[in-house]
Amino acid sequence: MMRTERRTRCARRPSPRRRGVARGMSLIELLVSLTITSLLLTATMVAVNASFAAYASAARQASTQTATRMVTHRLLHLIRTSTAHGPLVPDALVEPPVTLAGNTITSNFMELFDVNGEIIRVEFRVDDQELWLISNPGEEDEVAQPLISGVTNCQFFCSRRLDDDGVWVLDRGTMDLTVQPSDDTTLDIEDGFPDPIRMIASTMPRKVG
Repeated sequence: MMRTERRTRCARRPSPRRRGVARGMSLIELLVSLTITSLLLTATMVAVNASFAAYASAARQASTQTATRMVTHRLLHLIRTSTAHGPLVPDALVEPPVTLAGNTITSNFMELFDVNGEIIRVEFRVDDQELWLISNPGEEDEVAQPLISGVTNCQFFCSRRLDDDGVWVLDRGTMDLTVQPSDDTTLDIEDGFPDPIRMIASTMPRKVG
């Protein structure tokens, strides 16, 4: 009886299942996975680099625009508060020449007397692509300093008129300034260079006859 019961239990005991053998990745699958991973990493690096470079380029252009505005406001303040201005007559001996059209003088520099009685000359140096401010030019105490770099063009327009004594005086001064931001941060995938910043400003002196 006991033998029969043992046989029955043994018959009911489930037979062990055969476990499947784990199969590894083939060489082709491994190469495909590595290729996809490298492509994703490359795309991520390009996107991150483009993002940082674009931010740096935008920051550079914003900085240049701020500097251009500050220089423009400073020069307009000098024109408004000065007492005498030049050039007000054409001059073909300077380079580039000072020209006259109607009653407007065009030149790449402007001179004036400031509130302290000092001669101030603002000139565009084409070769250096810089705008310079010179105090007491040609004197022993001459002081020269650059105002802004990256200047591709700068012209001064002096609209003149005759005062009560028959002397030419400045009626309105206008400055046309173009500054090119540095292209150091320009992306290789971008076309050309950052857009130049052009600023045209005009004002009238307060202390002329």
